[in-house]
Amino acid sequence: MRYRDGILKIEHGILPGLKDVLLRLTEVEDVRSIVPGRIYATRGRPGGALSVRVSAPTATGVKLIARRGSSVQEVFVVCDDRAAVERVLREAGVDPRRSRRR
Repeated sequence: MRYRDGILKIEHGILPGLKDVLLRLTEVEDVRSIVPGRIYATRGRPGGALSVRVSAPTATGVKLIARRGSSVQEVFVVCDDRAAVERVLREAGVDPRRSRRR
């Protein structure tokens, strides 16, 4: 399953509820491409609400970490304005805070 739906590239599965958030990001003028990575299983409780946070800036935009229960997915957003991405995440009701190093 590999295709591009406008700005959103579909190469792997997408966590339940995440596609709606990513489609909202496609409406941002500064976002040029969105590439979800593969889904990883972690030690966590199944179920739970979707949370998305900005993990790190990249050379071409930002990396997001999406979590839902025991599943985690990286999403790479190619953009010029990181603040616009954070604003859309905040409006979508997911957590836009950056990760904290321990």
